[in-house]
Amino acid sequence: MKLKTFYELTVKKGLKEDPRPKSAIEEGLKKTRQEYRKIKGIDKKFFDKERLKHPYDDTRILYGSGNEEIKTIMVGIDMGVPELLLADRLREKGTRVDLVISHHPAGRALAQLHNVMAIQPSIWEKFGFTKDIAQGLMKDRMQEVERHINPSNVTRAVDAAKLIKIPFMCIHTAADNCVANYLQKFFDRRKPKKLKNIIEMLKKIPEYRYSIGSGAGPFILIGEEKNKAGKIFVDMTGGTSGPDRLWARMSQSGVNTIVGMHCKDSSFKTAKHDFINYVIAGHMASDTLGLNLLFDEIEKKGKLKIIECSGFKRFRRK
Repeated sequence: MKLKTFYELTVKKGLKEDPRPKSAIEEGLKKTRQEYRKIKGIDKKFFDKERLKHPYDDTRILYGSGNEEIKTIMVGIDMGVPELLLADRLREKGTRVDLVISHHPAGRALAQLHNVMAIQPSIWEKFGFTKDIAQGLMKDRMQEVERHINPSNVTRAVDAAKLIKIPFMCIHTAADNCVANYLQKFFDRRKPKKLKNIIEMLKKIPEYRYSIGSGAGPFILIGEEKNKAGKIFVDMTGGTSGPDRLWARMSQSGVNTIVGMHCKDSSFKTAKHDFINYVIAGHMASDTLGLNLLFDEIEKKGKLKIIECSGFKRFRRK
């Protein structure tokens, strides 16, 4: 299939798995379109027009016209200059590589990462948060992430892809939506009673079972195996981790257990203080699961050869 078609299917799957109501997604797009109509000059010239089509600012074709024919893809969780050079080396040795995909964003998609964090407040509303409180909690954290990324050399990997002329794209929130939705439904249906049951259930999923072999399997960060799981919140989409203040509100709203990909140290201290159980499913495994669910959908339109790299392992589901 064409690169453009692959990209469009990626976005379509991300929208299908988006945890927000369609009305909330459209409301956000409408606001972006209104802002675009108001800007002028150089700001309008360089505006990322993909933002007018869908809300995943961290999912982009970073280099490529879109007309390239895609059959063999090299996929990894973090794909930078070393991995792009590896792809070029494989091509020199006769291995076809039509596209390199990174899960974590690069280029403009990385610079815009803070924008997709607006997804999280809509998820929190399902757990009893009012809209104003949810958005208020997120505002400062979005600005913090923007400040952190701003001085980064975001074009480094994209520049390398251009020099060796290999199509390059990233799929971040569109894939994270898939894993968050999958696991939330997984736990909502099965209703594990204790934390040990959550771990047992995760280990039955191929991506998490495989991660045990590399020492990165699921584990309980806060709590004991015998602790009641109660109400579970799967925190795995929306750019990056939310504000530390979130956990006190989650505890008050009746959430007993967080299942996340990872947890920064400040969030660990806050969650522990607020007596919330915290299960780490695993970062690479969770990102891999999200990509695999997305690729399963895309491959309904055409089989792809995937070269596994940088923490990614392909598991197909029927």
